[in-house]
Amino acid sequence: MTGRWVEAEFEAIFREHYGRIVRVIRRVLQRDSEAEEVCAEVFLRLYRTGPSVAADGLVGAWLYRTATRASIDALRANRRRGAESEGEGALENEDPSEGPLTLLLRQERIAEVRDVLAKLKVDKGQLLLLHHSGLTYQEIAQAMQVNVHSVGTKLARAEAEFSALYERHRRRQRKTQQLQTAKEGQ
Repeated sequence: MTGRWVEAEFEAIFREHYGRIVRVIRRVLQRDSEAEEVCAEVFLRLYRTGPSVAADGLVGAWLYRTATRASIDALRANRRRGAESEGEGALENEDPSEGPLTLLLRQERIAEVRDVLAKLKVDKGQLLLLHHSGLTYQEIAQAMQVNVHSVGTKLARAEAEFSALYERHRRRQRKTQQLQTAKEGQ
C-alpha cells in the first residue's frame, strides 16, 4: 500500500463514482443486494490500494476496470455454485405490467446472456460491459489501459466471440429441448 487516503478525498471519489459503478455492476448481476456488495468490495480495494490510483487522474477508469472484473468474477462464482437456480435469478426490478410469460422469457434470455458472458475471457467481457454501460471509446481505452484506436477492433472481436458463443449456447438449448420433447413423447 502506498500512502494513506485523506478521508475527505476518498469520500469525494466515492460520492462522485458510486452511482455509476453500482449501475454497471447491477446490469451484470441483476440483483441490487449483490451489486451493492460487489461495489463495496471495489471501493474497499480502492481504499486499500491507496491514493496513488487517483494521482494520475484515472481513478474512474480504475474503478470501471475493477468493477467489471469483479462482476464477471461474481457471475462465474454464482455459476459454479449453481446460484442461478429457479427463483434466485429473478429480477428485482420487474415490470408488473408484463405478463408472466413475457417475464419468464426475458429472465431466461438474461440468464443465457449472463452464462455466455461468464464464459468469455475477462478482458472481452469487460469491453462489452463497458461499451454497453454507455462509456465512450476514450473512457473504455482509459479503463482497459489500451490505445483508443484499438478499442473498436477489440470490441468487434469481443462481440463476434460473444455472438458465436451465444449461438452455440442457443443450439445446445434447442437440442436439449428436442430431446426432452422426444422422451416425453415415448
